[in-house]
Amino acid sequence: MPQDYYIELGVPRNAADKEVKTAYRRLARRYHPDVNTSDPDAEARFKRVNEAYQVLSDPKTRRDYDRYGDNWKHAEQMRANDGRGAGFRRSRGGHRGGGGIGLDGLFGDFGLGNAFGRSQRQALQTNVQITLEEAFAGSKRSITIQGASPCKECTGTGIDGTVHCSYCGGSGTSQMPRTLEVTLPKGTESGDRIRVRPDDRTELNIEVDVRRHRVFTRNDDDLVTDVAVSYLDALLGGEVEVPTMTGKVVLKVPAGTTQGRNFRMKGKGMPRHGRGASGHGDLVARMVISVPEELSDEEKALLEQLRTLHMGELETVQEDVTDPEPETESGSSRSAEAAGGDA
Repeated sequence: MPQDYYIELGVPRNAADKEVKTAYRRLARRYHPDVNTSDPDAEARFKRVNEAYQVLSDPKTRRDYDRYGDNWKHAEQMRANDGRGAGFRRSRGGHRGGGGIGLDGLFGDFGLGNAFGRSQRQALQTNVQITLEEAFAGSKRSITIQGASPCKECTGTGIDGTVHCSYCGGSGTSQMPRTLEVTLPKGTESGDRIRVRPDDRTELNIEVDVRRHRVFTRNDDDLVTDVAVSYLDALLGGEVEVPTMTGKVVLKVPAGTTQGRNFRMKGKGMPRHGRGASGHGDLVARMVISVPEELSDEEKALLEQLRTLHMGELETVQEDVTDPEPETESGSSRSAEAAGGDA
């Protein structure tokens, strides 16, 4: 199928030159084969992005592309035929007078033809916002598009008898709203583009935006969440409940757990997606030690006992440490003798 350069760069058709350049640099860094060595399709995508930028960054080729689409390379020839081609729709059956020159024959070398014979597929673009839960489980969306369809009066020819079709104004198309049901696969993430072809003339490109979640932060196929653990469980060990996308699970916290320590729970993340992908990513539970703002008198007394015990252990350790002798004039010679003895 013809390549849509605007869709390839992810920019609208009225994008400014700076926006085109910014999109190209971002995608070039992302898909450069020397950088993205893990994706077998990165090199092909990089070439497509580069081709799109070469066309859209040049004002002349961009004008030709905007006017002639995938046939922009034949712009000079097509401009030469524009005058003759404009009058053909007035003729019955796509011929001019009795000369027998058909539209298909004239424009066949350029891949055009009538409005829906061999015309370039129209590319539509829309954005869809979903929740993380929908991205995890997969979801469906009903999307209404306003795209060109063959005129029901002239069946796409653009003529009615010997005059322009009054229903479509001679364009051969009519703008009819259609509602499509689109399936968003499991594991979809922000920035993913889903391509749908409801018919052989229309291509719908859907860019997905996954809303931020109040509990989880997404990192590719992994999820990260903060888990509160009491200071006692952090010191002595214990169990905490960890939220996942399918419900809570119990995590055993070892004694001596420190603030910010991460525990990786295999297979509890997002579904992996993409060509050949399977399984799920991981869930990273990040420990946040919770300290109470208020304590009862009994709790304070027990903690004071613990502190006293701890201070006693520190004093014992300090008593076991012998202070070094003060340096004397003969200290250097003693050090030298000791060093010599060790040798």
